[in-house]
Amino acid sequence: MAIITISRGSKSGGQEMAKCLAAQLQYPIVGREIVQEAASRLKVSEEALSHQMEHTPKLWDRHAATRRLYVAAVQAALAEYVTEGDLVYHGLAGQLLLRGLPAVLRVRLIAPRERRVRTLIEEHQMNEASAEEFIQHVDGARARWVKMMYGENIEDPALYDVVVNLETMSVAGASAALATMAKRPDFAVTGEVRACLRAFRLASNVRVALARARETRPHNLDVLVEGGVVEISGSVPVLKTGRMGDRISEVARSVPGVEEVRMKLQWYDPYP
Repeated sequence: MAIITISRGSKSGGQEMAKCLAAQLQYPIVGREIVQEAASRLKVSEEALSHQMEHTPKLWDRHAATRRLYVAAVQAALAEYVTEGDLVYHGLAGQLLLRGLPAVLRVRLIAPRERRVRTLIEEHQMNEASAEEFIQHVDGARARWVKMMYGENIEDPALYDVVVNLETMSVAGASAALATMAKRPDFAVTGEVRACLRAFRLASNVRVALARARETRPHNLDVLVEGGVVEISGSVPVLKTGRMGDRISEVARSVPGVEEVRMKLQWYDPYP
């Protein structure tokens, strides 16, 4: 069956929905664990990684390479879970971290503002003004992060297969409807889909390796995988043509599962 991603605003019922849906489908569920595993892999604190994932990058961000590394590590951690399908993910930007993959049911969950405010008041003893401010801050930060990192509007319905409004529908009712959708042939995890998911996992691991290596880290390189063949594209300064090309290939080949590396690099003059 399907891989399900749930995107939502703060205190919109996303975690409750994820748990209910996972129970109905008997799927594993992951959320914050992805960030924890990525942080462990990079040997950084969860707080540092979360900050890069959840706070808005500046236009000219001197930490851009670090941010790319952290996002790549989170994507790679998520890739480990999706290779066999049958998963509910309710962490940040699942619809974008898994963009382009088959068998992914992308859900956007919305809830009335009054309900969200009430939840904060009841669970965290906030007053109404503080609850409103909290929702605006968190939702705004997530939206700006997605816009800067992916160039997308997090509320754009085109990013999702279905938008669920909890204004009149219960969490249990919405979960039942989504469970029915997840069982459709459109989201079946076939052998061909599993091969695609394994290729995604390998590509994700190569991205992490390139983002970690000192020589390749400054460059925003894209990775595609078909079978064990890795294709790397991106722009690299022409002054480093020979050595940098060799180093990119060397780093990619160090990742288990890589059989061949092909490069489609664009060389540019940094001092025209």
